Amino acid sequence: MSLEELPTKKVLTLQWARQLGDAAHAAAVAQNLNSVVISVVDDAGTLLYLLRQDGAEPAAVDIGIAKARTAAIFRRATKHWKETLLEGKLWVLGMPNMTPVEGGQPIVVDGHVIGALGIAGASGMIDTQIGSTALAVLA
Repeated sequence: MSLEELPTKKVLTLQWARQLGDAAHAAAVAQNLNSVVISVVDDAGTLLYLLRQDGAEPAAVDIGIAKARTAAIFRRATKHWKETLLEGKLWVLGMPNMTPVEGGQPIVVDGHVIGALGIAGASGMIDTQIGSTALAVLA
């Protein structure tokens, strides 16, 4: 096996993390929100970028990071896990690093998760809308 045979993988750079975070912030401001935390993590759930609006409660920082981490390492939106839990499947609560609340979305490029975005501080539905608006910059 030679080095040329090693697979390559796209990674989320700080520049792109900032661009996604700034797009999410603009979406929050467009909705007259001042209490949102925006977290961007890599594919392993490690924090790359965090933006906390002035009115955000301190707890929203950890919640936003947890939403992003869950979306990255489980490779799907946290809304899925919320719905699974609401179906009565309590095993979700026993999964390590699981935050089954809406607002975390994976960042997918060419069919591969390269990171995730976690929004906290508004309702789950609004957090998801803000994230979806930000993810549109990749299109």
